[in-house]
Amino acid sequence: MVTRRHGCAKRFGVRRLDAAFKGLPLCPEALSAEGHSAARQRTQRTPKGNSKSGQVMIFLIMVLVILVFVVLWNTDLERILRVKSLAQDGGDASALMAARWQGISLNLIGDLNILQALAIAADDQAAVDAISNLQTRISFTGPMIGLEASQQAAKNNNIYVNPQFTRLLAEHAVTVRDEYTRIVGDTGTMLFTEPYPGAWEEYADMLDAVAASGVAAGPDNARFYGDYGDAHVLLNIGFYEAIAGRTWCWFHHNAPTLLEEYTNYRWWPDLPDVDLDYYGNSEIYSLGLVPFLTRLAGQVSQPVIEDVAEDRAIEGSFSGSMVSQAFWHAYSPGRWHAWDVMTDGSLPLAGELRTQYDYVGADAVVRVEAQAHRLMPGSGGAESTNTIIWTSAAKPFGSLEDDEENPIRPDTYGIVLPAFTDVRLIPLDASTMPSGGSFNYEWQVHLREHLPVYMDDGPGGFACFYCDQLVTWENPMFRYTGVEWLDDNSWQCTVTTGGSHGGGTRHGH
Repeated sequence: MVTRRHGCAKRFGVRRLDAAFKGLPLCPEALSAEGHSAARQRTQRTPKGNSKSGQVMIFLIMVLVILVFVVLWNTDLERILRVKSLAQDGGDASALMAARWQGISLNLIGDLNILQALAIAADDQAAVDAISNLQTRISFTGPMIGLEASQQAAKNNNIYVNPQFTRLLAEHAVTVRDEYTRIVGDTGTMLFTEPYPGAWEEYADMLDAVAASGVAAGPDNARFYGDYGDAHVLLNIGFYEAIAGRTWCWFHHNAPTLLEEYTNYRWWPDLPDVDLDYYGNSEIYSLGLVPFLTRLAGQVSQPVIEDVAEDRAIEGSFSGSMVSQAFWHAYSPGRWHAWDVMTDGSLPLAGELRTQYDYVGADAVVRVEAQAHRLMPGSGGAESTNTIIWTSAAKPFGSLEDDEENPIRPDTYGIVLPAFTDVRLIPLDASTMPSGGSFNYEWQVHLREHLPVYMDDGPGGFACFYCDQLVTWENPMFRYTGVEWLDDNSWQCTVTTGGSHGGGTRHGH
């Protein structure tokens, strides 16, 4: 309703003025009411619009952040997979190259055995002595060439020099030069007997030469002369990993009474002595050979020697050499034998293992560690890096007969004869890699520096992963928990955890 007062129109409600009063000015009250109404409408509309815009902006920011993280994650994943592929290629190539040089070295020593038979037949003792000396030198230089060649193979596959691996090898060269040449045993003779005069100095020089060019692929089955034997729980890396992962089944399979019988660190038996063995083999990529005094006829027949010599284009008469006693480089029976782990059900073989492959002997295991730098920052914004570890094993193969239906293993006759024609990758469980590997840097430091102190003073003296597990092990409640679990659940321990890792075996790489 609109009223007139003093020549002005007053509007009530929200309707606009009737056309009849369009010519009249609005009263001040009407103007004030309409102004307040418009202001209220603007006040009500503006927050609603700003709220919608703000919600859209927040949503877009969240989507953008998620997309950024997805892109970073995909990029980091691609980097990790690429580095893993490089590590696999580099490790496999390195192991195959080292194993190939093992085969080459064994063939050379086999050829020299045939030449020695000719020298004996010709009654040339000087040649016999020279050949024997050369065979021993090849037992060192051949694997050392293989070590250097394996480094080049890894570097060709974009594996960079590992400072820790290089340090380990350089430190061992110092040990060889300072200790192997000077330590004297109880009898007054050198504890580490030289296989030939000046052997340790030459060997140390070869180690230094490889270290000087940088080690990218660690020889993970190296067995140094000063190493402990492996018949002790504290020398098994699986023990520490079982503690870290509460893998009680490891104890069930490997040390069934240890959790119950253990009291404190003084309970342990002494660490084993250094295994003093024949020192005619390189510590790295050993050929597993030993000089053996025998008559050739007692090992192999003359027709076999003649056939092998003909295949190798070696000419001469062997009459008289078959009955003369001499030192022959032969396969060590403790190293060369049937491949039990491949045939006793420990590995899931598909089919029958052929005779020409059924033997343990020389093999090469290589450890590669590659760094994958991530774009995604770590805690505190620090750079984040993933270490990709790849371990490969390979060994030389061959037979003394080309006939696949009647192959003869290379070690059949005891003495070394040239027979190796191929190299193949093998499962790690079938290799000679020790429990923790030889080039696991932290593990080696623990064995050499931390463990002897623990045996005397107990845990807590050092900060390392393995030392931390020994601290946990000393807690009686930890061991009691394991005993209780096994009492109720040992039936679940159906898979043997016999590999270097507490959770299972190393069937693959």
